[in-house]
Amino acid sequence: MASTTKAALARLRAAKIDGRTENVRYRQSQLQYLHRELVALQDELRAAIRKDTSISEAEADVEFAAGMTCVKDAYETLDFDKSLSDEYSAARGQDFTQRRRGVGLVYVKTGIDFPFFSVLAPLAAAIAAGNCVLVLVNADLRYLPGSLKQAIGKALDPDAIAVIDDDVSDEASLAEAVIIDQKPESQAPLRVNVLASRGKFRVVAVVDRTADVEAAAKSLVRARLAYNGRSSYAPDLIIVNEFVKKPFIDAAARHINAYSDAGPSRRATASKQIEACPSSKVVASGDAGLVVDISSRSSPLLQSKISEPALLIIATTSLEDAIDYLTSSLSKSQSSVSETTYLASYIFANPPTAKYLSQFIPSSASFINHIPSDLLIGPAAPYFPQQPLDVTRRYTPEMFSVCSPEIAQTSPPAAKAAFALFGESSGQVQGKEALSAKQLAELAVQPLKPTGQPLQHAKIGFFEQGILIGLGTAATPILLTLGTGLYFGVRALWSRFH
Repeated sequence: MASTTKAALARLRAAKIDGRTENVRYRQSQLQYLHRELVALQDELRAAIRKDTSISEAEADVEFAAGMTCVKDAYETLDFDKSLSDEYSAARGQDFTQRRRGVGLVYVKTGIDFPFFSVLAPLAAAIAAGNCVLVLVNADLRYLPGSLKQAIGKALDPDAIAVIDDDVSDEASLAEAVIIDQKPESQAPLRVNVLASRGKFRVVAVVDRTADVEAAAKSLVRARLAYNGRSSYAPDLIIVNEFVKKPFIDAAARHINAYSDAGPSRRATASKQIEACPSSKVVASGDAGLVVDISSRSSPLLQSKISEPALLIIATTSLEDAIDYLTSSLSKSQSSVSETTYLASYIFANPPTAKYLSQFIPSSASFINHIPSDLLIGPAAPYFPQQPLDVTRRYTPEMFSVCSPEIAQTSPPAAKAAFALFGESSGQVQGKEALSAKQLAELAVQPLKPTGQPLQHAKIGFFEQGILIGLGTAATPILLTLGTGLYFGVRALWSRFH
């Protein structure tokens, strides 16, 4: 670990101890200064984004805007008056159950794609949560790191925020920090304090026969080709119902040719991996990308994430066929990480069908009949099950803080338990609520409320229908025999006595 990195880490630890980042005014000022400096350097930053990533001017502007939005949104989460009132809740004898505090130290390791957004999104959220932040910029970039260092160094407190060039090699020094690892190829240690981007997890799309094929093709082509096909949320595999496969390919070819950013510098060619695969066939191509038809479901192209402007298509015969294939494909993934779910799924179908597919395709998020453009920007979201995916920001202050509630009042259950144990109520337990320990235990084993579903309205499912049909089939000849015998028996008796 370089001496400059050690010195920066020591400064941040000292700032963490003195608690300066806990002050809301301090956090507001830091975000204000950062936003102001980024605005002043916006032309230089946007040019650096284009040079380092070779994306179009429009794409660079959109990434710049997305990063600035993260700073603005983080600033908007800070309300000084409310925070001051909440801080003195305990002094007023009130609970503050929603209290959170920053983890103290955050270490951000950025990737090579979307370098501006990848720095600003976690940095702004971590500052808003009240942390000291250490940022490792990607050494493979030539222009943007210098501009970002200049902006961050000039705007922010150097004792609380630092940008470094060398990785922190001593893991023990980061034991108390939350680590943001955006490099998809890295094998981040499985620790609760590591939020690793799942950049190697695949994204799938399903186009059903009930879908608007033209709209589906347009959305998927744009998502796959934008940002040179480097987005973590670009579709890696497109499942198309065989009934609409040809119309979809034709529509995709039209939209590839019409893609606004196509140009000589972005001429798309099939990669060696696609050319070497005997089950792949390029069925449409244009300046911006390709459409590749995959005839074999065991093709290695379908088992790993891609990073080129190519739409890989495979046909299915039904909804169940698509679900079965996508479910089994997870266990066959050739990714360097163990896939348990897809990073995202895009489902194009009518609402009832889309609901069915999204219910049974395992993915971290499902998007029905659209692909959010802001989702394509930035690194893959880290695994953070405590809250849903934030499409726009990707990182939130909650990821960099922990719950620390202040409880000033005794809850009713606690008051009842105290009375049952010690006979003391502090005035909170009176009348019928004053129960002994035995009465409290008897009350706890009372039956639960009924569900409210009448028996006659119970739904008859698939298996129940089978049982009823089987019983009906078996009972029909018996009932016919009994009915016939009864008819002739009654008729014979009637004839005999009359």
